[in-house]
Amino acid sequence: MTHAHGRPPDGETTPDEVGLIQIRQPALQSSYRMICFPSSRNSPLCYLAMAELLLPTVELLVVQYPAMPAEEDLDPAARALLAGKVFEAVRGWADRPFALFGHRLGAELAYSVACRLERETYAAPLTLFVSGRTAPGHRGSLGPPALTCRVVALTAQYDRYAAPAGVRAWRRCTSGGFDLEVFPGAQGYLRSYRREVVNVVHDQLISLGEPDPE
Repeated sequence: MTHAHGRPPDGETTPDEVGLIQIRQPALQSSYRMICFPSSRNSPLCYLAMAELLLPTVELLVVQYPAMPAEEDLDPAARALLAGKVFEAVRGWADRPFALFGHRLGAELAYSVACRLERETYAAPLTLFVSGRTAPGHRGSLGPPALTCRVVALTAQYDRYAAPAGVRAWRRCTSGGFDLEVFPGAQGYLRSYRREVVNVVHDQLISLGEPDPE
């Protein structure tokens, strides 16, 4: 397994803004790519550990944000600006079937990027995984669903920042399929239940069938 600062085939990332870490098995062509959006406090090490459990045919790409406040919330303008930078950094990596996985603030960023990918390119994600975050506008009306891809929402049973009822509202963000996965405890399931989280990823990707050979 190799870890490398990656860049899209036809473009460049700017390390002083948004960086990308590519994790792949060098001896095996990957069938799928999962692009991970950490929370602002979330170390890429969490996803490096997750990569050890993924099937070798699933390649990971981990987004590294520029310097930002320690808190896990940004004002709407700052969040939109960061989402735009991440979109430009990852759009060149949609050259094979892919999923997006976002945790906390990363869930909102992944959702914004998924919407732009569906709206502005021919490369829609197979699945959007949103973790530890309530849906945008979950207490009100969202209007028509912005996505057509499958959405899988994850949270902890007693997470006071992402109660299952608010996380379940992600189903209104897509006209595609929806699943909710609730883990025991209050927080920390990406670490404590890492293997179970990886199994959810595998089940969702495999349920879509094998991609067409290149």
